[in-house]
Amino acid sequence: MNNNYLIYPCKTMRITQSYTGKTSHLPHTKGTLRDYPIDEGCEDSGRSSMYCPCNEMKVKRLYGVGSGGTNTLWLESTGKVDFADGTSDFFSMLVIHPDDSELKKISVGQIFKRKQEICREGKDGATGNHFHFSGGKGKLKGTGWMKNSNGKWVLTTTAHTDKPENLFYIDPIFTLVKDTRGLQFHTLPDEKEYKTGNYTVSKADLLNVRTGPGIEYKKKKFSSLTRSAQKQIIELCNGYKANGYVKGTSFTVYQVENNWGRTPSGWVCLDYCEVM
Repeated sequence: MNNNYLIYPCKTMRITQSYTGKTSHLPHTKGTLRDYPIDEGCEDSGRSSMYCPCNEMKVKRLYGVGSGGTNTLWLESTGKVDFADGTSDFFSMLVIHPDDSELKKISVGQIFKRKQEICREGKDGATGNHFHFSGGKGKLKGTGWMKNSNGKWVLTTTAHTDKPENLFYIDPIFTLVKDTRGLQFHTLPDEKEYKTGNYTVSKADLLNVRTGPGIEYKKKKFSSLTRSAQKQIIELCNGYKANGYVKGTSFTVYQVENNWGRTPSGWVCLDYCEVM
């Protein structure tokens, strides 16, 4: 896997309450400062596990073990991940309810690799075994949580919290989907192995040309493209000077990083192109 895709962290998805729930999750979602928690019941019986959802996650904080507070675990990715909504950033996660016996096996600073087991679901502070998940973009902010205007503790990150379907892909080989509670998740895309050579834009009306291999890099304007590219664009657009490669633009890729190719004008996502 070339991209650092963020995948759903359980082998069975059986969401028992989404962030749209009208009971305990509503004050989390509707307050000033909010997150979008889900309760994950996994299998109907036994105690299922959660797994590392990206290339690496680090344990940043533990709370409640051996005390009256509800057990909580904070995790943060060691690098930027690729989210299901097409964006990229660090990923932070809050996990509630694992039992003491599980969290005592974990230490702050511990690193987990993709699909490595982290802990099993529990019922510390709950009536039955499950995970309470919240996720967000960016690194953890402050202690990783704060009370909102409804008096509920919500995840805090340097970017923002987000809905789980915007964060997690479903890897159908890894996760069996039983109940999404109406949430619409994206399936993990098939990865292609791209090579250098000649390409043309075929799957986008306008393909951004960037200063580096990723959507976090700046888009280039028409004036920053090569003369050859400018000529093609003007011909394809009947004189219009588009800020990027339009459909039908051909170019040479002489360096590849994951699904990005370096062209004479800059970097483009090859998922929207085909080999000539």
